[in-house]
Amino acid sequence: MTEEVRDWWEATAGSFQAELDLDVGLNWTGYESGGVDLLTDVAGDDIVELGCGGGQCTVELAGRGADVVGVDLSAAQLAHARELAADCGAAVSLVRGDVREIPAGDDRFDVAFSAWAFQWVDDLAACFAETHRVLRDGGRFVFATPHPVYGLADPESHRIEESYFDTGRQVISEPEMGVDQVTYRHRVSDVYNELVDAGFRVEQLIEPGSGDPDDYDAGPWGIMTPELMSKLPTTLVVDARAE
Repeated sequence: MTEEVRDWWEATAGSFQAELDLDVGLNWTGYESGGVDLLTDVAGDDIVELGCGGGQCTVELAGRGADVVGVDLSAAQLAHARELAADCGAAVSLVRGDVREIPAGDDRFDVAFSAWAFQWVDDLAACFAETHRVLRDGGRFVFATPHPVYGLADPESHRIEESYFDTGRQVISEPEMGVDQVTYRHRVSDVYNELVDAGFRVEQLIEPGSGDPDDYDAGPWGIMTPELMSKLPTTLVVDARAE
């Protein structure tokens, strides 16, 4: 992750966590339940969470019996994670670091997990190579990330307004925060190919969702559109294994 991504998180972590008000749990799909949970049997596993944010998933994995290390670029986010872990009595390790240079030794973990962080990663190749390095042979890499097609459509007209092929750096102006939000758009093929190149075997690609608008809500900021969510996937979930 880049310095401008870090700066945005340092400026917004407090308001983000307060407004999100996310419960402890594994956040696979972001805005709807989707019935996805790929880490039900992790007791005794060594797990690293990449981009752990406020620690909600880190604490949940510890509650399932795993030995968990949460890594995040933002000191402000990690402060929230430490407070949550203390409130929950969760014994977790929380480390400041970049997912492109994971602060851990080789062959350290059985599982790498990430929820809704890779849209802020400019270099997936570096991130995936590092993830492969810290995983043991046969280790699992499971993550959820925003599906690249959802944000291409206008929320009112549902017409495609942006190109799927316009990848890379995307800027959302946030003058009230004093720093813009910078994200990175990756195609599904980019995600798949970078995983394969890093030495992973992709076992599942999951696009959870439903064709019924009543199965969705507008999310904590009211910016999502249930009618559009019932037409386009909001989430891509990946289950891969290190070879």
